[in-house]
Parts: sequence; C-alpha cells; structure tokens
Amino acid sequence: MYSQILIDDDDEMAIKEGPQYLLFYLQSNLFALRGECITEIVELPEITKVPWMQPCVKGVCNIRGTIVGVLDISERLMQNDFTNTNRTSLVIVKVAEEEVSHKIGLLIDEVYEVEVFEANELQSVPSFGLPIDSKYVEAMIPYKGDFIPLLSLKSVADIEFLSQRENPHAT
Repeated sequence: MYSQILIDDDDEMAIKEGPQYLLFYLQSNLFALRGECITEIVELPEITKVPWMQPCVKGVCNIRGTIVGVLDISERLMQNDFTNTNRTSLVIVKVAEEEVSHKIGLLIDEVYEVEVFEANELQSVPSFGLPIDSKYVEAMIPYKGDFIPLLSLKSVADIEFLSQRENPHAT
C-alpha cells in the first residue's frame, strides 16, 4: 500500500491510503494508469523506426542498454499521431504475457500528477460517452468532479496485436 499526504480545507493533514495512479494527458484528455505497472518515466529518447509494424508502433529506443518498443497510444486509442512537444514523455511499463515480461514505452503528451485512489473509488465503465473505445478502459475514477478513464494495460499494450506485421504490399 502507498499513502499520500493530503491537506483538507481546514489545513489539517490527512493520509489517504491506496495504490498510486499516474494521471496524464493524451490529446487534451486526462487518463490514468496503475502505478505498479510503471517502471519509470523518461524524456522522449531518439526512436529508431522498425519497418512493417502496426502504425501505432513507432519503433524502438534504448533505455539504459535495454531495447524498448515504443507505442504511440494516441494512434492506438484515437487514430491520431502524437505531437512531440517539450512535455512529451515516455512511460516505461511492464507487460506480462505467458510468464514473459516485456518493457514497452508509451508515448504520452504530458504527465499531470500521481494520485492515490482507494479500490472502492473505481467505478464501472459506461458503454458509451468515452473519448476511446471502452475495451481499452478498465474502470472510471472520479476525480475533481469528473471521471478519468483508467486504461487497461492488457488491452492497450496487447503484445499479440503489436507483434503483427503490417502488410508492406497493401494498397
């Protein structure tokens, strides 16, 4: 369990217990990822393109001697290419598939903050009204009068899908 110190309206400190979540922007929308799947957040490194990969796979990069695949989640979730700005970051996540762990870099527009939410705060996913397909959303998190989609890393970073080659001869 993690804790976060909060200041309430009376300037008294309170501790909120629960797992941490990374809140980040993608195409002006706020999203969340579970903190336990994140290994690090880095500035956008140089990306080497890999031919014939899915359009959302931008290539690979070197993170401290480890080759990491780079996934443009704007392309994957919203069919929009990311725009590199001075706030663009690469969130390195661990994805497990059949007892094998893979590191994948997720391109995000901007880190917003790390927040603690208790399990009972997570809400079910509505069948419509989301900025992305609901199959990519694990739960909704109430936050400052709004709801933030908690991304399902298993769906977003589906290794089987990402490993498929794009047909270079398709028209």
